Order: sequence, then C-alpha cells, then structure tokens
Amino acid sequence: MFYPYSTQLQTAATSFGKGNFSLWFNKLVPLNNELNCKACNKQGNDKEAVQYYESFYNGLKNNIALRNLLDSKQKSQQQFCKTCEKAGYKIIKYQAELKSPLITGIGQTHPNEVGMVFDHTMGIPFIPASSVKGIIRFAHMMELIKSENLQQFTDSDKDGEYIDESNLKTLIPPIFGGDAKGEKKTKKLKGKVIFLDAYPEKIPDLHVDIMNPHYGDYYSDENGKTPPADYLDPTPIKFLTVKQGTKFIFRALVPKDSDLLKTVKIAFKNAIEDEGVGAKTAVGYGRFEIQNFQKEDLAASQQQLKVKTPLGKMLERLNRLKNTEAGRIKGEIINKMEKELKTVEDKAKIAKAIKDKLDKKAFKKIDKKADGYLSSLLVKV
Repeated sequence: MFYPYSTQLQTAATSFGKGNFSLWFNKLVPLNNELNCKACNKQGNDKEAVQYYESFYNGLKNNIALRNLLDSKQKSQQQFCKTCEKAGYKIIKYQAELKSPLITGIGQTHPNEVGMVFDHTMGIPFIPASSVKGIIRFAHMMELIKSENLQQFTDSDKDGEYIDESNLKTLIPPIFGGDAKGEKKTKKLKGKVIFLDAYPEKIPDLHVDIMNPHYGDYYSDENGKTPPADYLDPTPIKFLTVKQGTKFIFRALVPKDSDLLKTVKIAFKNAIEDEGVGAKTAVGYGRFEIQNFQKEDLAASQQQLKVKTPLGKMLERLNRLKNTEAGRIKGEIINKMEKELKTVEDKAKIAKAIKDKLDKKAFKKIDKKADGYLSSLLVKV
C-alpha cells in the first residue's frame, strides 16, 4: 500500500493489528510513493522502515493466542517424535541459546531490500528443516575434510581433490540422501535422518541491526571509473535479526537400527555452535550454545577428534592402559612422545594425562629419570 493510506487500507491496517506478522511484513507493506516504491513507516520516511517493522512486531508478540500457538507447535513436534520413537527412531533434541544475533532469510525478496523468514501460520522467526539439514550436512563435510582418512573419501577421477559425496564411507547418502555408488551401479538413496523445523522456546524479540557498505559507488560503477576510496559515502542498510539470548529447540530423528546417531549428533553440535546458522556467519552471526549436550555426546565428539592426530592417538592409547601397567609408560608412551610429537605443548598434554590417569602410588613406580622428565613437562601445561 502507498503512503498516505486510503481510508479502506487504514481500516484494514487497524484490524490487522491482531493478525499474522508474516502476512503483514510481506503483503501489507507501506511504500512512500508510486515512483520510488520504497518501504517506509507510517509517516512515509523510508529511512525508518525497519524500526517500524520492529515496533509493529513488538505490538503483536505478546498476544496470548500466539503464545498458545507456539506451545501447541512444540507439543505437536514432541508428540510426532514420540510416535516415531515407537516406530524405531532415536530422538535428537537440543535446546540451544543464541550467543549472537540470528539472521534468517536475508535474501528473501522484499521492498526494503532485506527480507526475513517467518512461519506462515504464526508469523514468528523460525529455522526451516531444510536449513537445519543444510548446515548439518556442511558441518559433516568439514569433519570429513579434517579427517586423517580423507584420502578414502575423495574422488579418484578428479585427482583426489574433491570429496566423493556418493561414497558410502562418507555416510552422506544414508544420512542426507542422494546418489550412492555400489559395486556394480549407482543408485539413489533416501536420507534416513528426519530433520524438523527449529522453533524458539518462547516468542522471540527482534532487533534492528545495520551493515554499512562504504564503496557502493565503486561496486555499482559498470564503467569502472570510480575507485574504492574513503571519500565515498557509506550506505547504511538496516535489517531485522532475532535477538541474542533467544532459545531454540532443534529436533531430528535417526533410525535405531543404524550406526548414524553419534555422527549426526557431532555434526549437529558443530553446525550450530561452530559453523553458525543463517546469514553472515563468517562475521559471527547465528552462533548457538547447546544447553543440554550430553556428556557421552561430548566424549564421543572429543574421541573422534582425538584419533585424527598423533596427540589424539597417543591419548587414546594411554586411555586404554591400566594403572597396573605403569611400566609401559616409560617403554611405550614416553618413547613415542619423543618420536611422534613435535611440540613441547603436546608432550606436556601427555604428561598431564599420565598424571591424571595414574594414582600417586603407580606414578611413583616409574623410575626417577622418567618421573623427572614428566614432571619437567608438567610446568608447560
């Protein structure tokens, strides 16, 4: 609608105050005039459009009916998971808190140039299941790249420079679906893991953020005559984000009869905590902290990371030793420390692990030379 509003639109806007913010944001957009068609506030100011969206959203978010709808959505997902559990699935559920603002759907078409994704029925920000699946797939790929066994995942037809996503050893086809190479032919697999939309625990707050490109004239000059320089005027672009501190509930379902559970959990954690969700993750947006990541999940994650390096392999080897095998520390562990570990810091970590593992009596059974060597390293920890 154009500013100034017609009488009919003013009436419609008044009654729409109790409606769905998603519809209002995308369908009932104030525009300053027919020539510019720029989003604006009720006074026709196109510089204050985003603040207007924020204030309008704040007027809707405390609606009791909306809170009930969100509670109903969470209960519906919970019931779906329980039904699937009876059908042979394991439930992955993480409650995670935003440690930085979240940007969802920034590339969506909108008169204000910067869009946002809202749930169609409730009009609140959410993270679609397709996005959850995408970031977890990316995090899993990153784990493959870090692996010492990378060679077995690469495509020999492309000189080993690319991961072969159809290779069953990568676990990409069974988790996410796609082409899978067999001994005789390639077939398409349906992903076994079910990812659900992630919704906030409570109605979230929105926050107005800003990006400030300084060289717009340089980028838009098709003739290449404008150099990037400090005299160019910055062009502030305001956009909406989900406020830091908002808690989301992430859910996924993994078949019980598969060996995919730990792999998916690790990728899940890495995706939302390390890689980030949504847009502008490279500059820190969309980072979560999982509130209920189980100790056994963390141990599995750490164990997987440990075995990829000489230090990790040595820690794993040490972990298998019993206290009664203190003699093997000198004959096996210390010798390998000297040969396989390159930095004093890594050697110090092994020394500390030995101290933590063995009780004082067993630790003293090591001869004085080995004991002194380990003790000298402990000061490096």
